[in-house]
Amino acid sequence: MAQSQFSKVDEYGFERPEDFDYLAYESFMSQYLPILAKRSKKWTSLMPSGSVFRRKRTLKAYIRKGIPNEFREKVWMRVSGAQEARSKFGADFYKQLVAAAHDPSVVETIRTDLPRTFPENIFFNATDEHQNMLYRVLIAYAHHNKRIGYCQGMNYVAGLILLVTKNEDSTFWLLKALVENVLPDYYSPTMDGLLTDIDAISELVRLKYPEVSRHVTELGLPWPVITTKWFVCIYCEVLPTE
Repeated sequence: MAQSQFSKVDEYGFERPEDFDYLAYESFMSQYLPILAKRSKKWTSLMPSGSVFRRKRTLKAYIRKGIPNEFREKVWMRVSGAQEARSKFGADFYKQLVAAAHDPSVVETIRTDLPRTFPENIFFNATDEHQNMLYRVLIAYAHHNKRIGYCQGMNYVAGLILLVTKNEDSTFWLLKALVENVLPDYYSPTMDGLLTDIDAISELVRLKYPEVSRHVTELGLPWPVITTKWFVCIYCEVLPTE
């Protein structure tokens, strides 16, 4: 059998499943790569030289089709509000947070969670570099937003952003934008936003997949038990990375 050109590890450092069909994937990518190349050209023409996107309807349509990897950091920073926050607080703000004196109990909690974050990922388990970057991002955010501090699940969110952007500073600002703007009250003490979304998904399942809803009810499993980790980790452990 011909050997596939694709590695056993994807570009983000995750090992492919044992039953991964390399030949089927290679066949798919041979047809999909020209499409990605066309999208990349379109994104190049759309990207602003400044900080504001024009043609917002076009931007929305492009995002729904997927942002090419080489543009993700820049697009995420701009559309999430992370770039605006960075400009407001200053370019050195993250470094100042990292250098500050930190709560020992928060330090201990974060350090305990670091080895549990994507333990199978080659970037996180090969050397200490990614774990150290992730630690600095998490402790900086906990110090910056003491009302929320550090919550389990943030390590996966920040870890995935770090794997995509490969930029520690951007990861901090994107985590801040996600926690405070995109997913408000997911990680707050009351978790009101999280509970609202859990109620929404349970109702959607009841309406769209009544047999699944009945099965869950018969098992006696509350929806928060099933879905809380999905939401707080933004599904990064249960869905493919892309």
